[in-house]
Amino acid sequence: MSLSSRESNLSQHREALLHLNSEFFLMLSERRSLSLKIQEIKGSSGRYYHFDPEREKSLFEQMKNEMKGVSLKELLAFSLIMEDQAMAMAPGSYPTWSSGIHLSEPSKELYAMINPLLLRTNHPDLFTRLLLNPDFTFLKEF
Repeated sequence: MSLSSRESNLSQHREALLHLNSEFFLMLSERRSLSLKIQEIKGSSGRYYHFDPEREKSLFEQMKNEMKGVSLKELLAFSLIMEDQAMAMAPGSYPTWSSGIHLSEPSKELYAMINPLLLRTNHPDLFTRLLLNPDFTFLKEF
């Protein structure tokens, strides 16, 4: 392949990536808007009233094929987006997985900061390594 062909291909790929990056942030904004609408409908009762483990498990199972091959860092990014947007209207209304609220012992492992139901769907072997605190042991039953 000639130098000019490589430069042309590189330019095309960079342009396509720029387009995808723009779409990503537009979708992120749309996701936040929908998340806020859902939070308004759910109301506010209970400790983590924006956390519906059954719904999340179902969602992650539906998305399992799309998430194949996704790295742990990419899963963490998605988990952080969900966490942030679920608490957009009311801090404390959703578990802060990224801070390890679900763990009985602090962990610096990347997988320990990911929503445990998301982790269980994509990496059941890593989910079994989590040392869940008593308030979150029910997640093993899902």
